Amino acid sequence: MVATDVSRSHMSETPMMHATTILVDASQIINKDRNATYGHVVQDYEKVRTIFHALTGIQLDLHQCLLFMASVKLARIRTNLERDILHKDSLTDLIGYLALQAEISQPR
Repeated sequence: MVATDVSRSHMSETPMMHATTILVDASQIINKDRNATYGHVVQDYEKVRTIFHALTGIQLDLHQCLLFMASVKLARIRTNLERDILHKDSLTDLIGYLALQAEISQPR
């Protein structure tokens, strides 16, 4: 996905269009693109969890791994808002990480 810079003034002109686009894009990523590229979220984040533990000695569960990724996106969003810009891909990724919380809670 290509990063898109959107000024706040432009976002306020058509907020529903952008919100809907972000939600649709996030759905596409987590339901189709993501699985094709990285495999099922549980298998993928088990690897993340193992690597993170090896690097830090801290054992995260899968929910915490996804929350960590969401925190990265929140930090980027905050930084960009301080510059009066907003990256659509950061919003889309954040929604995706939060939605994947439900996916990892489902029995496989």
